[in-house]
Amino acid sequence: MLLCFLCHLSLNVKAQSLIIVAQQETGTYNQTWFSSGSGNQLQKEEIKKYWNEDLYINTVAYTSKGWFVTMVKGLKWTNQSYKYQSSWPDDWIHEKRKEGYMITSLSSSDSNWMVVMSENTDFSTQEICSAPWSTLKDWIKKWWDNDYYITSLTCRNGMWTVVMSKTSLYIDQSYMSSSTISGIQEKVKKKWEDGYRIIAFEYGAGEYLCVMCKFANGKKPMQSYQIEPSNAKDFIKKKWDESYDVVYVGG
Repeated sequence: MLLCFLCHLSLNVKAQSLIIVAQQETGTYNQTWFSSGSGNQLQKEEIKKYWNEDLYINTVAYTSKGWFVTMVKGLKWTNQSYKYQSSWPDDWIHEKRKEGYMITSLSSSDSNWMVVMSENTDFSTQEICSAPWSTLKDWIKKWWDNDYYITSLTCRNGMWTVVMSKTSLYIDQSYMSSSTISGIQEKVKKKWEDGYRIIAFEYGAGEYLCVMCKFANGKKPMQSYQIEPSNAKDFIKKKWDESYDVVYVGG
């Protein structure tokens, strides 16, 4: 596993967003979520509490509501760990990789990285790179050509960090971006119609960036998302009542 840093670019961008993606037919249950509030630290005690109840973090992001974490039961993973610190935890990632863990969620605030790694995932190996998005395109294509797929990403100070994983979960992948909500909504709608489903959705460097895949099992589960929902609690409850679970939170 390699972390490559390409040319650095500093950009002034607006404050964090909140993007919530929900999906039916996830196979998970007993989902819970919590947020720290803007500017506050990660809720480590909450994570520990739900770990003790056999829930796993399935998505985490630093958002306009602060650190936003969702945890579930029903995943095939058998163990989980995370690193929350100001510097990129390269040594820790390599050590966990030797123990059979893979990155399953990735996020960052202006001051901290949050890297979640889980055991017994559907990923066999991973590659990581950090760069402006325009510079990452050739790197992404290289690993697509080797049957890797984007599985995690985050943006920090104009630099995107992307995790690509070797996996049999997907058969095709695409990404799209727009500087406006209406623009990204139109692109997502078209990809939904083509059989793709959202696996990552972020705001960074002045752009909304959505990554979508076709599932190898041929399923096309219903999905729903909200960008900056006026009331996240009400949106999630409504989706839970309709048999959706939150599968991704972006910031």
